[in-house]
Amino acid sequence: MVKRLPGKVRRSLRARYYDIEPRAWIGKRGLDEGIIAEIETQLEKDGVLKVEIRKGALISTGMDRKAIAEKVAEVTNSELIDLRGKRFILFKPREGWERYLRRLERKGQARREEKPVRKVRLDIANFRKKFRKGRD
Repeated sequence: MVKRLPGKVRRSLRARYYDIEPRAWIGKRGLDEGIIAEIETQLEKDGVLKVEIRKGALISTGMDRKAIAEKVAEVTNSELIDLRGKRFILFKPREGWERYLRRLERKGQARREEKPVRKVRLDIANFRKKFRKGRD
């Protein structure tokens, strides 16, 4: 599985969508066409989806949770953001991966470059005069 998103973006998505409810469940039928189609439609609709893996899926497929999550991400052309216990979060940009990654790249380049700090000489006598006036 190829990771397309940088770590910063992945962390922000994980933090933002941590507490959403799962809207798709993988059960004893495993990874059949019906569940894959449902996951794809949910991803096209919202872009982010939390999926729950039931115990029957682990038994029927013979795969562990991480393998199931990676397989679903690969089949749906989405990015696996987080896997905690029996739930995982998938992300797929609605505008397509090419446009999304280009926009991320431009956003990173558009950040201001930091200019070096100018050293300022402080005239103590003028400084004291200025603030002494305010106290009188």
